[in-house]
Amino acid sequence: MSYNQRQPHGGPAGAPPNAAPDFNAMLQRSLHEPGHQELSVETPGRPSSSIGYGGVYSATPPPQHGPNVLGGARGAPPQQILPLDLPPQAFLTSAMLLDMVDKKVDVLLRDEKEYIGILRSYDQFANLVLTECYERIAARNPDAPPSSESSTPRWLIHDVKLPGVMTIRGENVTICATVDLDREDAPRGAKFAEEDEVRMLAASQKAEKKDVDSRRAKALKQAGIEPGFGMQTA
Repeated sequence: MSYNQRQPHGGPAGAPPNAAPDFNAMLQRSLHEPGHQELSVETPGRPSSSIGYGGVYSATPPPQHGPNVLGGARGAPPQQILPLDLPPQAFLTSAMLLDMVDKKVDVLLRDEKEYIGILRSYDQFANLVLTECYERIAARNPDAPPSSESSTPRWLIHDVKLPGVMTIRGENVTICATVDLDREDAPRGAKFAEEDEVRMLAASQKAEKKDVDSRRAKALKQAGIEPGFGMQTA
């Protein structure tokens, strides 16, 4: 028993009316028509050849430069602007003490006390740890003339040995400098003297300075000016 199969009417341009559509034939004809880009047939299992995009996705991307590129191609490294004779850590606050570790240093505090010892350690707050420490007491030499050109030492000093380890709070430090080992036995402008003599002169000079500051502070307050650091009005 047989059935009459009806053929579809119509078809692609240029094809017989009852011809079955052939996709491959249509594709081959489109390749030869003017004004169309060449198309390639994709075979299963093969990667796409970027049909219809003119090789945009298969082209090699241009080199990426500049600061606005996402993911960033980085430019040339910045030029060295630091002096060649200074290490980079010398510009940090506490790291400036790095070269002073295990060296003899002279530390001057805000209350005018002075300590000399070997710097063993420090922290980020510039708290100092000294060993083999001495406290240097100093007083003006009463025999020194006012002229600075005189060869007479203007200061009398004495070093008092401190036992153990000395810890100095960083916020109290005014000056911290290394000691010249070749000249520490004969410091310029100073002379070593007996402890009692230096302490007596230092105490009298401190009392005299306190009295002068007090009178100056009272005069400033009467003039409507607030007295400065260390001045007392009592």
